[in-house]
Amino acid sequence: MTMGRKIDPKTGKSRPNQKWITVRGTKKQAQDRLNEILYQYNRGEYIEPTSMTTDEWLQKWLDVYVSHSTKKRKRTIETYASVTNRHLIPAFEDIPLQKLTASHIQHYYNTSKLASSTLEQHHAILHQALKVATINERLINVNPAELVVEKPVAEKNLEMEVWSQEEVRKFLLVARGVGVQTEAFYRLAVETGMRRGEICGLKWEDVDLDAERISIMRTLLKAGPNPELGPPKNGRSRAVAISSQMSILLKKHKLEQNKLKLSLGGAYTDKDFVFAKDSGDPIQINNFGQRSFADLIRQAGVRKIRFHDLRHTCATLLLENGTNPKIVQERLGHTDISMTLNRYSHVTPTMQKSAAQLLGNALDI
Repeated sequence: MTMGRKIDPKTGKSRPNQKWITVRGTKKQAQDRLNEILYQYNRGEYIEPTSMTTDEWLQKWLDVYVSHSTKKRKRTIETYASVTNRHLIPAFEDIPLQKLTASHIQHYYNTSKLASSTLEQHHAILHQALKVATINERLINVNPAELVVEKPVAEKNLEMEVWSQEEVRKFLLVARGVGVQTEAFYRLAVETGMRRGEICGLKWEDVDLDAERISIMRTLLKAGPNPELGPPKNGRSRAVAISSQMSILLKKHKLEQNKLKLSLGGAYTDKDFVFAKDSGDPIQINNFGQRSFADLIRQAGVRKIRFHDLRHTCATLLLENGTNPKIVQERLGHTDISMTLNRYSHVTPTMQKSAAQLLGNALDI
């Protein structure tokens, strides 16, 4: 049968798109099947049979649609590739793509020992891959990921954890005992609210110690001998002031770093990173942000929080001490002040009380 026309890739000319389909049975059964196919074709519902397996499609999706994407960040592409290669391809290996069902996907979630937040991420990636197979490639009619009944949902912790001033002091005291770089790294996180990647991507050229000011120009995407850098999260750079104590600490850290360079000679490749390993490469994001952070928390005997909660701690302490919310917004790099006010609304009652008392004292007669 002929199903429209298509371009011959060799000649570039249009030719009839002919399909041969074998139906085992009677002539009437063959005619019924032909009528069914033509009906589906005319409605735009016909899917050409393929022997492609789900794992083959996932690999093709990575190679064609993900690896060369100009819209996705480098770290996003790496995450998609890692999740797909380590988890999704092995899970759905050898299952024909056109026979993949919601039950297959549900079974994967039900039998996995991974955290719900991780499986939620897996579902989002798998859904995207199958969406392309459905809409762009027309390999399947329906995205089976959309039909999964019990989709994994991450357990949301609506209560952000922030430290008190006393807890911050205890933590920084322990960090000081490890070394000047460690103390400077975490003190900078609390004072400025910088994101982990922004701190790891900070260079000395961005630091004006005399003016006590830091320019946040980039974020570290990938560490190593050939580090990969990108713009800050919202794509905009920002400048933040630092305290005189922070400036003194960074000067001390720079002095120690220069001594290390001299002692190591050619073994140290200076890439101008403020926080670097003995090789000169930027420090590993996960090492300072997770493993060493957890160790310091245990030693300090303070409440367990995420590294990102240092950012929340910074904002909360600033607001509690009467800092204008607009200044907090600028330091954190929020695009809109409403984001700052909504996220830290738990501080508003204290600010309201302070404002009322301030005006009350001014009008006291």
